[in-house]
Amino acid sequence: MKTIFAISIICFHLTLISAQNYHPMLSESKIKWKGYGEVGGFTQSGTINLKNAFLTYDGSKLSGKIIIDMSTINHKDKELEKHLKNKDFFNVIKYPTSTFTIISYDMKEVKGILELNGFSKEVNIDVHFSKVKNQLTINGKANIDRTQFNIKYNSASYFQDLGNYAIKNEFDLEFELLFKKV
Repeated sequence: MKTIFAISIICFHLTLISAQNYHPMLSESKIKWKGYGEVGGFTQSGTINLKNAFLTYDGSKLSGKIIIDMSTINHKDKELEKHLKNKDFFNVIKYPTSTFTIISYDMKEVKGILELNGFSKEVNIDVHFSKVKNQLTINGKANIDRTQFNIKYNSASYFQDLGNYAIKNEFDLEFELLFKKV
């Protein structure tokens, strides 16, 4: 019995030793967004910045939190950018950040709680990890339904007769996040 206990303690300590903390490389990390019109092939796209993140990763287990700076929503049309930042969409004055808290990870998908616009929802994100020396890179894509976060502007699910002004409920995020071992 003492042997089993001793082995358990050693395994527990090895797990703690092998798990590594990672902090973001903010200027090298990239997040792109893309929204779609309901009619035709109309799309809008831009970028948004990572604000901070805290990850622990041991090669099979992942935990942590990713924080996005909502005030950095960027688009080439500055009027549209201003509109995306106001109450119709992301209300960045009231909600300056969005967070993704990791619940689980299965080598191809991360499950977590996305907090956006004051609402929280569980979402799954397809990911690919690569680790080279002290650097961890996470590439991924997510499709987010904005109406689940109370962003209803020009949604055909909530407003009638929008015609060409209707915006799809879903938008896409594509990202490459780089981290350095602490």
